[in-house]
Amino acid sequence: MEFDVRFSSPTRRAAGLLAVTTIGLSTAVLSVTGVASAATDFVPPAGESFTFTTSDSDSYDVVNATSLIVPAGYCGIEWDVNAAMGGAASGPAANTEGRSLSGKTVVEAGQEYVFTLGEAGGDAKRGTPAVEAVAGDPTVVPADAVPGAGGLGGAVGGKDGVGDEVNGWGGGGGGATTISLDDEVVISVKGGAGGSDDAAHPTGGAGGGADLPATFVVGGRIADGARIDGEVFPCEVPVVITPETPVVPDPGTPSNPGTENPDGEYEQVTGAPNANWVLGVEGGLEFQLWISSLDSEDPVTGVEYTLDAGKTWKGVATENLDDFQYSGTITGLESGATYSVSFRFTTKNGVTEASETLTARTAVPGPLDVKAVAGPGAIKVSWAPPANLEGVAGYLVVGGPEGSQSSEGSIECQPTADLGTSCAMPAVPGTTYSLSVHSLDAEGETLGRSEWVTVGPVLASSVASSLPKADGTLTSNDADGKVVAGEQITISGTDFLPGSTVDLVVYSTPVKLGTATVLADGTFSATVTLPKDLTNGVHHLVASGVDVNGNPRVLVVEVTVSGGTAVLAMTGFSALPVAGAGALALIAGGGLLVVSRRRQAA
Repeated sequence: MEFDVRFSSPTRRAAGLLAVTTIGLSTAVLSVTGVASAATDFVPPAGESFTFTTSDSDSYDVVNATSLIVPAGYCGIEWDVNAAMGGAASGPAANTEGRSLSGKTVVEAGQEYVFTLGEAGGDAKRGTPAVEAVAGDPTVVPADAVPGAGGLGGAVGGKDGVGDEVNGWGGGGGGATTISLDDEVVISVKGGAGGSDDAAHPTGGAGGGADLPATFVVGGRIADGARIDGEVFPCEVPVVITPETPVVPDPGTPSNPGTENPDGEYEQVTGAPNANWVLGVEGGLEFQLWISSLDSEDPVTGVEYTLDAGKTWKGVATENLDDFQYSGTITGLESGATYSVSFRFTTKNGVTEASETLTARTAVPGPLDVKAVAGPGAIKVSWAPPANLEGVAGYLVVGGPEGSQSSEGSIECQPTADLGTSCAMPAVPGTTYSLSVHSLDAEGETLGRSEWVTVGPVLASSVASSLPKADGTLTSNDADGKVVAGEQITISGTDFLPGSTVDLVVYSTPVKLGTATVLADGTFSATVTLPKDLTNGVHHLVASGVDVNGNPRVLVVEVTVSGGTAVLAMTGFSALPVAGAGALALIAGGGLLVVSRRRQAA
C-alpha cells in the first residue's frame, strides 16, 4: 500500500489506532516521562506500524514520549504536530488556539528525533479599581486598586502581550512546538497568537517559531495545547511526499476558474472560508471565519459577504490573525431583522468558493444600567428594561469566568417573573465573572444584549460564630428531635437558590458537618454524621445558604443529643472556699451527732 500525504482531514489519527501500552523497542527507543517501565518492554510485530504521542492518551502504542530513535526496518513517519495556544486578552477578545501541521517524512534507522513542546501564552490580567467599604453591607470587601498587565509569552519564542487600561491588555503568544534531528529543527509549528482587545494596534503577543516544512498541511486549530503524535511505518510501505505547494485538482467555476497547471488541469489553490459563527449585534452581524486551505502563492487579500445567495457581494473589513482567523462586523443592517449570510475570500488570483450559509438576527438595543453584586457563593444581578420594550417577553443573564474562551464554568439566571429585572445565580468563590443581560422574544430568542459588566471575585461562605436567626425550619429524619452523638442524621430544606451550595453546621459551638448542592426545585437533602464528642443536651442543626434572590437563607432545627460527652449539672450557687466548706461540713456533722445522741438519751 502507498502512504500518501493528501488525506482529507489533517487532524489527529488517534481514532482507530490500536491502544496498547507504553512501549520501547529492542532496536528503537521512545523516551518517556513519568513512566516506570523499561524502554525494551515492547517489540512491535514485524512489518507492522506503531504509534506514539507526547500526551497521556491511551489511544496510542506509547504515551508521554519525549524523543524517538527510528528502529531498524522502519523508513517513514506520519507526523501530526500541534503548537501551544496563545493567552486570552483582558476583555472579551479571544485567544488563539495553536496551529497544527500534518505530513510525512522519510526516516532512517538510528536517527534520533527530539521533541520540544511549546508552552501556552499567559492570560492578560485586567486591572481593578479600588473598592471602598460600604456601611452596613458586609458583602463589599475593601481592596486596593490592581493594575492590569499583558500575558507572558510562552516558551519557545512566544512574545509578551502589551496594552494599557484604555485599550485593554493582550495575551501572551504561545511557544513553538519543534522536532529536532542532530540539534537542527526539521519540523516546527508556530504557536498561537495572544488575544487582542479592540486597540489601534494589536495588543496580543505573536506566537513563537514558524511553520515548516512546506510539504506539511495546515490543519484546524486545536484547543488542547502543544502535542506531537505520530505513526511509524515499516520500509515495506512506500512514503509518498506531495509537491512543495499542495494543490487540489478542481475544474474551477465561473466565479473562480483557478489556474491551469502544466497538465492542462485547473487547480483551486485557496479554499472557501469555514464560517465558525455569526452573531447579531445592534444594526449588524459579527462573524468569525477560518481558512480551510491556503496556498502561499495565492494569499488572501480580503473578505466579501452576500445577503442574497450570491447575487451581490460586498467587501467587509476584518481583523486577520496569522492568515488563519478572520473576524469582523457587517454594519448598516436593520435592527431586529433576520439575515442569511455567506462569505468568500478575495485572493491574489481571484476569489474562492462561498462558505456555508449561516443565519442570524441583528440585535435591538438591550437592557440598561446592569448592576451585579458578588456575595458568598452567588451573584445578584439587576437591570433596567431597554428603551423599547416591543417584542420583549423576558430576560436571560449569561456569564462566565473573566477571560474564558469556552463554555466551561458558564452561569446564567432568569427572573422568577417574566419581565422581572433581577435574578441571582450560584458562582464559584474566588472567581471574577463577566456578565451580560439579554432581552428575549416569546420564543426565547435573543433580541438585544446589554453591555458586559465584570463582578468579583465571588466571596466564600463563612460559618457564623453564634447561632444565626432562622428564616424557617430545617427538616430531619428524627421526628422526635432525639439524636445520638457519632451517628448519622438526614436533613433537608427548601426554597434555596438552585445550584447553590448550603453549609450544614451544628451549634452551640459551631462545627461544620458538610455541604449540600441545591437541586433545580430549590430543595436539598443530605446525610451528615454528628461529632462523637458532642455534649449531651440541646443543640441546633443549621443549613445556611442563599435564596432565589441571592439573599441569605437560614433553616434551623433543635435536637436533643445523648450518647455524647456528659456535662456536670450546675447547682445555682457558688462553691465556698475549701477550708470554709470543710469547717461547715464538720459543724453539720457535729449537729447530727448531737441530735442522734439526744434521741438515744430519751
